[in-house]
Amino acid sequence: MELAAILSPIVLFLLVKMGLEHRASARADHVRLLEEALKSPTVDRATLESLTYQLTGHRPPYKPGTSRFMAFLLAIGWLGLFTGLGLWLAGEMTRCNDLSIAGMITSIVGFGLVTYPFALRELEARRQTQ
Repeated sequence: MELAAILSPIVLFLLVKMGLEHRASARADHVRLLEEALKSPTVDRATLESLTYQLTGHRPPYKPGTSRFMAFLLAIGWLGLFTGLGLWLAGEMTRCNDLSIAGMITSIVGFGLVTYPFALRELEARRQTQ
């Protein structure tokens, strides 16, 4: 009975110590893999921000209001792009030049609105790194 009272805390200590060492080594492996992934030149901006957050725990600075506006522009751009393509197709099917030209212009403007938020985000990211 006394032997069990002496060995129980020792065995418990060894189990806890082994568990903590295993967790520390797994965490070190995880950090090493994240560092190697960050060094890769083929990583895009979103993946880089996600890996940096996992490594440091800090998110990039958030600018309130801009993401909603950019999401609105993106939505309007998608609607304009596909409406313009539909008008262009309808103009070609009915042989109406005015409708085709209106569809072309609408789809070009819609494409510009779709790509605008992405272009601004890339420009801002490049400005911060310089």
